[in-house]
Amino acid sequence: MHHKATQSECGFSLVELLLVVGILAITAAFAIPALDGTMASFRLRSSADLIAGELDAARVMAISRGAVFEVRLYPDQRGVQVLDPADSVANAPRTRKFLDQGVTIVNGPTIQFQPRGSCTGTTTGQEIQIRNDSGSILVEVNKTGKIRVRYQ
Repeated sequence: MHHKATQSECGFSLVELLLVVGILAITAAFAIPALDGTMASFRLRSSADLIAGELDAARVMAISRGAVFEVRLYPDQRGVQVLDPADSVANAPRTRKFLDQGVTIVNGPTIQFQPRGSCTGTTTGQEIQIRNDSGSILVEVNKTGKIRVRYQ
């Protein structure tokens, strides 16, 4: 004997669907602020990696070309650029790169790399500090030219 389903026995009721949508909305309301903090942290780490990459490129260029190269920071523009100090800024070997939105350069000198890859400056090296709402990061270059990103 076959039983034919009536209208009330098929699918979900409107109340059930509204209940599920309400639960999803409440869950999303809690998840979205957590994602915002994660994105700020990602932007900060991405910007630190960008600076470390430009420092590494300047060091490699100094070694391979047997000349001094420097990395110059532009805090007001949130920019970083590899330059040949013997040449004009207009003829830079690499284009200026910009940090992610919301990330600022707190401090950092112009860092020079010598033809053997060593870093000019203090006896311990140089450091660049960047920050945003999620915290701050130090990008360090020791005297021998080794680059390290230190998360705080």
